[in-house]
Amino acid sequence: MTDADMGAWERELREGLAELSGVIAGLPDFPEPLTSGELAAMGRAGRTAAKGRIPPPPLPESPPADTLAGALQRLGSGKRTSVDVVTDARLRAEAASNLRAFIHLREDAVADARLSDARRRRGGTGEGPFGSPTSRPLEGVPLSLKDIIDVRGLVTTSGSRFPRRPSRSARAWRRLRDAGAVLLGKTNLQEFAFGVTGDNPTFGRVRNPLDGDRITGGSSSGSAAAVAAGIGFGSIGSDTGGSIRIPAALTGIFGFKPSYEGVSRSGVTPLSWSLDHVGPMARSAFDIALLWDVLAEDGPSPTLSEGPPLGSRRTPLEGVRVGVPRDFFYSDLTRPARAAAERVVAGCRELGAALAPVRIPEAGLSDVARAVIAFTEAAAVHRSRMETRPGDISPDVAFLLRLGARIPARDLVLARIGRRVVTDAFRRVFAGVDALVVPTTPSGPPRAGEPRLATGEPLRPGLIRLVGPFNLTGLPALQAPAGRDPEGLPTGVQLVGPPGGDAGVLRLGCWLEAAGVLSPAPAVL
Repeated sequence: MTDADMGAWERELREGLAELSGVIAGLPDFPEPLTSGELAAMGRAGRTAAKGRIPPPPLPESPPADTLAGALQRLGSGKRTSVDVVTDARLRAEAASNLRAFIHLREDAVADARLSDARRRRGGTGEGPFGSPTSRPLEGVPLSLKDIIDVRGLVTTSGSRFPRRPSRSARAWRRLRDAGAVLLGKTNLQEFAFGVTGDNPTFGRVRNPLDGDRITGGSSSGSAAAVAAGIGFGSIGSDTGGSIRIPAALTGIFGFKPSYEGVSRSGVTPLSWSLDHVGPMARSAFDIALLWDVLAEDGPSPTLSEGPPLGSRRTPLEGVRVGVPRDFFYSDLTRPARAAAERVVAGCRELGAALAPVRIPEAGLSDVARAVIAFTEAAAVHRSRMETRPGDISPDVAFLLRLGARIPARDLVLARIGRRVVTDAFRRVFAGVDALVVPTTPSGPPRAGEPRLATGEPLRPGLIRLVGPFNLTGLPALQAPAGRDPEGLPTGVQLVGPPGGDAGVLRLGCWLEAAGVLSPAPAVL
């Protein structure tokens, strides 16, 4: 990146900040900056209020064998053992090594599986969903972690040349481990989780299992590739500007960014404290719900129910209000991306939901506010590395860190005020609706090295444009696969809820999946 590139980026930021400043100047009252602590409190209040009207869907009766729910059902019935499924996952990972999905595969995973099988044989703890012990609902299933999530005894690389060996595991992994999950390995990612392509100069470019010439998206690229290829039954990623939802959309899987601090970030390498989220990726909305019920900090009531199947409730979403914000989220899309979102909107109506057109013009301000916060905080996180070992950071990431270091404090304050303006706008919309349906990316996965999307917009801002607003506002957003384009590549749709409305968003996704509106693809390996 040249000085001219730096100047162009700074001019673009200044133009965006000038627009934001003009909007703020026109408000009747000058708003205060919105802090991340306030955002977290909004989420907690939303969960406590339990205002959502979306009912819990029933557990699937016969979940596919390549899903987490299917694996749990077969483990619970004794048709398979944990050693079977973990060994199979390792073999699949080795057979798909050309994907570069993993940085580290654990040799001890099979030994952990033997312990899980022994615990199942002992029993005595009661049965939860799919025959799992109630105290260990994920007993024996192999999962992976993005390699910014600490595991005691394993090196955390953060996709960089700055490895470290943590003395304590991340809280998110401890919750999964205590629920019985087996750690298969640590997945590849964009360096420092700072990028959207899946290219990593140290560990290699992660290949898209659907088409190796296409990008996976980033930064949770290895997690997405592993899940799409059927290597394990889920993975945990992080999302600062779409880093779970972008790669999930481009590989045809589900990915959930919860409400801000809905899942603990303790023990996860930061990029931007104010925007970072931790969440699950899987091949089914039901799988995401099962993982969420373990990961959620506030310990929600179960997202799923033991109720009657979908066939006995033809309009389960009656009384649910779904907003469709066409003024920002439905512009500059390819035809397949728009058609996918429209199919999901129609599916909500067919299940009984009332549709409401809504406008959120303030959403257009989110990009510059999110970028300023992300760049400045990332520059602070990596300041010592840039000062002492700049040559060990890739040119693209170093460029973004230098840009963040040059942004003045007044612009950061303005961005945080912008955060309040955008967040307040979404909160007003959610006073009248229970969920939003919006596209995830403007188009399908571009070819590796292609600088632009099919819409013509530059790659990085284009992929972030529709997902970034929900990092800024901290709202829960589920990326769901919603069909394929004429080239057979996936299209994605986001289901978005109010602050703390995580369970409602996941329930909506499960109802749509059960009705066949969403189209999760089977493992592609």
